[in-house]
Amino acid sequence: MWAATLIIGFTIAYFLAFHVRSKTWQIVLSLVCTIPFWTSNVIRMIAWIPLLGRNGLVNKGLVGAGVVDKPIEWLLYSDFSVILALVHLFTFFMVIPIFNSMVRIDKSLIEAAYDAGATGWQTLWNVVVPLSKPGIVIGSIFVVTIVMGDFVTIGVMGGQQIASAGKVIETHLNALQFPVAAAHAVILLGVTLMIIATLSKLVDVRKEL
Repeated sequence: MWAATLIIGFTIAYFLAFHVRSKTWQIVLSLVCTIPFWTSNVIRMIAWIPLLGRNGLVNKGLVGAGVVDKPIEWLLYSDFSVILALVHLFTFFMVIPIFNSMVRIDKSLIEAAYDAGATGWQTLWNVVVPLSKPGIVIGSIFVVTIVMGDFVTIGVMGGQQIASAGKVIETHLNALQFPVAAAHAVILLGVTLMIIATLSKLVDVRKEL
């Protein structure tokens, strides 16, 4: 899931930073990315059900086009639907930090790379990606910390069939097993802090913020 948000977020940020020349349009398109946040997470999750369900639009389209003989069962209430929903909900948190790092890149460095004979991919990998590392790290921290404790998305899109750390804690709380829930919460917090500490070693997050 993290890799998907990184690839999509990096692609969108790259387009905004290097292919949209107007500052005004960069701001406008950045604001467009926030439109999904005008509604609640639950509504955005529920919106996938009519699309991915057994009798949803996707299955009807695939069956009607003759791509499949019968509806695909794993589109909903599966690992796939959970990952899809999480990517949809949290990619924005990857886009903005990476975009913020990319707009700070001196465009003369890009031109110098091309003048030195570098291809587009070489320039991307050796110039843009290293200079975008602060945004990548900050975006990764945002996404990882939010997803680690998420249990609503996994519960709704997984059909209450997929386990997660947050889901385990919720189950113990519903069963009034507070000591066990607290123990799991402390473990989850410790793991999250370890991940943040590891990522923070790659860049000085406080300096970038």
